[in-house]
Amino acid sequence: MAVRRSPNVIHEVVDERAMLVSPDGSELISLNAVGTLVWELLADGAEARDLATHLSPRFEDVTVDVLEKDIRAFLVSLHEQGLVQETDA
Repeated sequence: MAVRRSPNVIHEVVDERAMLVSPDGSELISLNAVGTLVWELLADGAEARDLATHLSPRFEDVTVDVLEKDIRAFLVSLHEQGLVQETDA
C-alpha cells in the first residue's frame, strides 16, 4: 500500500520530532525520530518497502525486512488515525 500525508494534517518538525495535529484538530501526535524520518519521506507518497530500503543504511543492526514490517505497522496506525491516505505513488 502506497501512502502519502493527508493534506488536512497540520505538521511541524520541532527538535527533530514531527508534531502532527489530527485531521479533526482534537489530538496532537508527537512522532519519535524514526517516525519523523518516515513522515518526512511521505510528502510525495511511498510504499513501506521503498521507505525501508531508503532508511536501512541508518540502521545497521536491522534488516530491511524487519524495518519494512515495522514501517508497515506504523503506516497502518497513521492511516487508522487519518494522518495518511492511500495514493498511486
